[in-house]
Amino acid sequence: MNPAASLPFPSNAQPASGTQADAEPESSGDLVTVTRVFNSLEAEMLRGCLEAEGIPATLGDAQTIQTDTLLTVALGGIRVMVPASFADAARRTVGAFERGELAIDELPFDAGEQVPEAETTSRIGLSRLAWMVLALVVVAVVVF
Repeated sequence: MNPAASLPFPSNAQPASGTQADAEPESSGDLVTVTRVFNSLEAEMLRGCLEAEGIPATLGDAQTIQTDTLLTVALGGIRVMVPASFADAARRTVGAFERGELAIDELPFDAGEQVPEAETTSRIGLSRLAWMVLALVVVAVVVF
């Protein structure tokens, strides 16, 4: 028995293969490895930089390496992969990332005001009696 034959479809319904949902998005296609990194944090930062540039990226073997870091060298690191149509732009972004061009400065160059210095911790002011009790407790702990 064919289960599809028993379903109530309208007579004018189009077949599912002709729907717009089957159309491939423009970012699909064969994935190309643009670089390999040995640090999962660096791989995630690089993926974020690529996605910020509008390049869809995925990481290969990232979970395996996070689970067992001894496999990092055996697997060749974490693969940073993008669709083939984005490969050239991704390689340029990876190059900029490796040269440090995408680094975020802590302060802008035109910062005219000085950075406030960290507040110094205030000195603990204990009374003479408190210091004597503390010394007595320390001596009791050491002796006994």
